[in-house]
Order: sequence, then structure tokens, then C-alpha cells
Amino acid sequence: MQRIRLHQADLPESAALQSYLIHDYLVAARLRRDLTLRPDESLDAAIDAFLHAHTGQPVARALRRDWLTSLAQRRRWDWFLPRSVDVNDPVLICDRLEARLSTNDTKGLAAAALLRWIVPQKPPAECTRVFAWLRQQGFLTASLAEGRTRAALSADTPRLAREFAADVPLGRRAALLQWSDLLDSPRPALSVLATHPALAVEPEALATGFDKLSRSEPAFALDLLPRLLARDGLAPMLQDRLKRSAALGAAYDRDPRAMTAFDELPPAAVDGQVQEWRARAALWNGDYARALAWMEQMPPSLSATPRWRYWHARAVAATTGDDAAAPLFAEIAGLRDFYGYLAADRLKQPYNLNVRPSALDAAAQTALSNQPGLIRAHELFDCDMTEDAVSEWTAVLDGADTALKVQAALLASRWGWYAQAITTLAQTGEFDDVTLRYPRPYLDAVSEAGKLAQLPQDWILAVMRQESLFRKDAVSRADARGVMQLVPSTASAIARRWHLSSPGRDGLFDPAIAVPLGAAYLRELLDRYGEQLDVSLAAYNAGPAAVVRWLPPKSMDADVWIENIPYNETRGYVQHILEHIVAFASVRGAQAPRLDILLSKVEPATPPL
Repeated sequence: MQRIRLHQADLPESAALQSYLIHDYLVAARLRRDLTLRPDESLDAAIDAFLHAHTGQPVARALRRDWLTSLAQRRRWDWFLPRSVDVNDPVLICDRLEARLSTNDTKGLAAAALLRWIVPQKPPAECTRVFAWLRQQGFLTASLAEGRTRAALSADTPRLAREFAADVPLGRRAALLQWSDLLDSPRPALSVLATHPALAVEPEALATGFDKLSRSEPAFALDLLPRLLARDGLAPMLQDRLKRSAALGAAYDRDPRAMTAFDELPPAAVDGQVQEWRARAALWNGDYARALAWMEQMPPSLSATPRWRYWHARAVAATTGDDAAAPLFAEIAGLRDFYGYLAADRLKQPYNLNVRPSALDAAAQTALSNQPGLIRAHELFDCDMTEDAVSEWTAVLDGADTALKVQAALLASRWGWYAQAITTLAQTGEFDDVTLRYPRPYLDAVSEAGKLAQLPQDWILAVMRQESLFRKDAVSRADARGVMQLVPSTASAIARRWHLSSPGRDGLFDPAIAVPLGAAYLRELLDRYGEQLDVSLAAYNAGPAAVVRWLPPKSMDADVWIENIPYNETRGYVQHILEHIVAFASVRGAQAPRLDILLSKVEPATPPL
């Protein structure tokens, strides 16, 4: 496989290699390589034969996609059309439309092409000719063009909407371009509307533009709100939407005016998001009586969750006393959960991780081990072909019952495929096998990193688990790489500061390189934020620039600060890592660290010298 990636000549194959269970992946990879080098009739025939022999198998998927793409580029419609009936890739859909147009198969073509044309996404270049045909045939009516543009606006893609608006008649285009401006540059566009109250604007355009402003510049949005509410003929429902957006934006920004903004919301504007964030705003401002009143108005779907049961107890403790709150804390203190641990801390009770190991079913293990798809998955995983391994695993276990998936998770863990073990167990809803869910891989690298950065190994493992589920080949949309999910530029800067070898891009896929760098970065954040673990974890996830904006104006309880992190992902990230730290201590038989020890008060930003 490495020789294929490097475009090196193939070596003669042994009989053992040819009989290897994943040899077909080698064959498929060679065929995909040859498509880029010398596509011809004989290669097409070889690929067709391979695909027929492996119909519906994971090994055929990438090859089929690449072959159809090559056939379309070569305009081999005779091969392409009968083999592309069920394509769902956007480019291949356009290729199929082009193929039908090129072969004069136009019966029903307009309807099929319009289904692709109205999608509020940038169309692939492969659709250009068939879309031009739609226009020539008169199928692109003004009504359809306007609907397409509105769909792009509803999808919050204003620049694409402007492109689509070119097909809309001038008389109906102005309102759409105004909506696009409200999404793309909400501050100046809304300022114009506030200054000219008689200037027409569509209600949905005003509401979505103001919602964007409330998120990007919440203080300005709150200041602008009274002028917008004074506009001519503003419907009560639209006024409520604007007030709701302003209140939520102020709460995300931890603006003390959020409390008044929430107070002024009519009941019709209060939904689950408002109910949660007005309670958070009250907690941030230390108004536990208001927080309690608002929590008591939550529906059971919210109030019954550990989060709001804990905060209800906290509010009772603050307003009525610890004795009144103790039974409420006791109801959740036994949960293996961030809020359960906080409640146990309040009562000075030990944590209960409710550990229940999964029973090993020898017969099921044998049956699974003999499944050809799982044998291939194991071999592919051992060859670092993880995506292919996941495809084989999924093909075997899709639709399997809970008991079989639990046994499969045990099997994957035995192979050292920890990400798949954890993911498969999570699919079953069986969370009590804490040992299975909290393996301790890469311990040599973790030990060295712990010494380097002066960090507990459990902290490093907890970050690793949350970041990548221990997948050394993990890559995020932001190009964060490896088990510690570092961006290459950040990793290189850390390496320079710590006098470590530069990892480059691919070095981050080696845990021996990535783990020390991630640990060093966490140590830098801890040093920067005065050993505040929660703040440092938030910075690891969301970046130091965001955390600077979130620091409180005065010393604050850590649980209140964490609850008010405005990014849902980051709030959950911090809470889960703290849960992981407790669990990792438990699986090695150590005393679980207490959250009230790990979490000191969060302090305001230190002014620069």
C-alpha cells in the first residue's frame, strides 16, 4: 500500500499475500492508482469485473466512486449511465445529468435537473451545461429562482444567495439583496433600518439579521433594539423574536442587562433555550432567587435533567439553606456525572461510579471472531487503514442487537481498537462498564509527557479521550491532528518553545510525538491561567482569545463559570474531561480526585503590566 501511495512499481506477490484476507484492498488500491495514470478500455473492464465480484462490499466503495468520476471525465457515457443509477454524491449526480443530456435522454431530465438546481449549495461545475439547458428550455421561472434564493438565505449563505438572485427579476430582487446584506453585514444594514423606520424590510430578513447581530455584537444589538422596535407596523410576533434574540445574545455575552431583557420577554417568546439561558444569567449575576423562580418554570424535560436538578438544589441552598438543599443534592449525588460529582461534593459523600463490567460471552466472541467482515476489520486496523476497518465493522454489526454489540466492543478492546470499542458500547446505551470505556493506551508516551509537563497522567489521558477517542489518525475540519488534536502550526510553535523536534504535519499522527506536545500546551495554558484547570481546558478547546472574553469581572465559583460558557461544545468538553479524570483514577484503583479540589474559584483576567 505504501508503494502505491508513492507511485512505485509493484513487486511480485507471494501466494501468502494473494491469500491474505484483505488482499482485495491492495487490488482496489492499484486499480484506483491506475485510473490516475492510464485509464483505458482494459482497465475499465478489470474494474467492472472487480466491482461485480464485490457488489455491496466496503472494499468496492471508493473504487466505484473514483471509476465513475473517471468515466464522466472521459465522457464514457456508455459505461457510466448504467452504473450510476443510485449515485448520491453531488458531483456524480451532476455527471449523470450531463450524461443524460449528452445522450439525448431528456425524458424527465428537467424534473431531475431542477431537483439539483434548487439545492441551496454552490453547484458543482459539472452541472453547468445542464443548468444552461434548463434556462434555454425556459424551465427556470422567476418563481423558482426566487425560491432558490430564499432557500440560500434561510441556509445562511448570503453570498451564494446574491449569485442566485441574478436569476430573479429586478423588481423582486431588491428585498432579497437586502436580506443578504442583513446576514452578511448585519451592523450597518440594521443601523440603516433603525435610522429609517419607514424603509421596507421583510420580517424574516429583519429577524435573522438581528439574530446574527445579537450573536456577533450582543451589546450593540441590545442598544439598537429600542430603535428597531419603534419601526412602523412591526408585528407583535416579530417584536418578540427581536427581544428574544437580544436577551439570548446578552446572556451569551454575560451582560448584566440580560436579566432585564429576559424579564421583558412575553411568555410566547419563552422556549427551552430561553429557559436555560435566563437561569444561567441569574446564576452568573448571583441572583439565586430569580434563578430558582425561573428554574421552577422549566418543563420536566429540562427540570428533570441532572444539570437543572443540581442548580435547583444550589439555588435552594443559597436562598433557604443547606438543610433544605441536602435532600435535593442527595437525589443526584450517586450519578456518574459532572453534576452528580458536584452534588456529592456538597454533601461530602464519596463518588459512585456505578461500575458494572460487561459479562464475556465465549460463544458470541467465537462467532464474532469468525465473521469474515470482522476478521478483515481487524487486519485493516492493524495496517492503520482505520476508515476501511470501520466500514467493514459497520457492515457486519449494523442492526445487531445490544448484547452482540457489547460483545463486539469487548472484542475491539482486546484488539487495542479503543475508539471502536467505546463507540460501539455507546451505541448500546450500556455505560456502566467503566473499565472498557476508559482504557489507558500509549502509556509510555503519556508517562514521558507527564514528566515533561509536570501533569498527572490521568489529565493527559482525559484530554486524549475527549479529543480523539485515542485515534492516532484523527483529523478535524480545522486540520487538528492526532490523539491530542493539535493544529500543525500550533504544534510546531510548542516544539520550538519546549526544544522538541518539529513534528511537521504527519508527525502528529505518532502518539510518541503528539502526546508530549499536547501535554506541553496544556501546561502552558495552566501557567497562563494560574493553574485553573477548567479555564485551561476551555482554552485548549476554544482558544485563549475566546477564554479571555469569558473570564468574570470578579472571583466566581467554578461551577457557575463553567455553566455560563457560551459555546455548548466547550462547556460539554470541560465537563466531560473532568468526568474522565475521575473515571481514569477509578479504573487504576486510585482514590478519585474531588471536583471541589480540582476546581478553584475562577479569577478575573490579570491586567497587563
